[in-house]
Amino acid sequence: MGRLPAWQEETPEQLAALVLCHPKLLLMTDYDGTLVPLEDRPELALPGAGLLRTLRRLAGKRRITLAVVSGRDVDDLKSMLPVEGIYLAGCHGAEFAYPGGGRYAAVDAEKLAPALDLLAGEAARCVANCQGFLLERKKTVFALHYRLADPVTALRVVSDFAAAARPLAARYGMELKAGKKVIEVRPRAVHKGEAVRHLMNLNPGCYPVYLGDDSSDEDAFAVLRESGTGVLVSEHKRITSASHRLKDPQEVLRFLQILSARS
Repeated sequence: MGRLPAWQEETPEQLAALVLCHPKLLLMTDYDGTLVPLEDRPELALPGAGLLRTLRRLAGKRRITLAVVSGRDVDDLKSMLPVEGIYLAGCHGAEFAYPGGGRYAAVDAEKLAPALDLLAGEAARCVANCQGFLLERKKTVFALHYRLADPVTALRVVSDFAAAARPLAARYGMELKAGKKVIEVRPRAVHKGEAVRHLMNLNPGCYPVYLGDDSSDEDAFAVLRESGTGVLVSEHKRITSASHRLKDPQEVLRFLQILSARS
């Protein structure tokens, strides 16, 4: 089935009733824009006490396996989410932290270090003397954020950076991806769809559910189109491979609270 408008908007109660028909759940969720509202700077997107309480309760449920899949590094996720017993997938699935302390790397970060250094240099050149940009060098991903930049300046800077980054990305098996006020360069073989497949292989017998808000989450929705439930988190209808929709992180929290109370 192809990408369709996310017409099917549920209340958190309706969505919880739908997924709780399954005896065991693999509950996967993005972080920024899904669990917490988007902020102008990534370090400001902190989880509230209510969210952390709910995640800890879910992590203790025998019928629920919980995972957070994000563009952030795993270590960044760990600092944001001090919750035991959950999977963390960082850099769109380039690295994983397992419940109990195990780690898995889908790509070799050391081999990408020269490319990331070159990309950081090109980005610094493009944003020189410009305000409102944030350069973020992760273990396997480079990101140029422009949420605080003047729109006209942002268009010029992003265009210049993309032109410089494309040949570098191709040389190192990477690609450019646009998100919400951010352009990322990441390994071509790494995306949230592969992260979801990996988590599903580790947890056979669990019905997979994935929540996300951004274009990077569409790969995960596509994987679940025929075998699980994809939930777009957006106030507005848009073309998506998700089959259901919640409006915002507040509704996501309510959905998670219902799951924790009824499981």
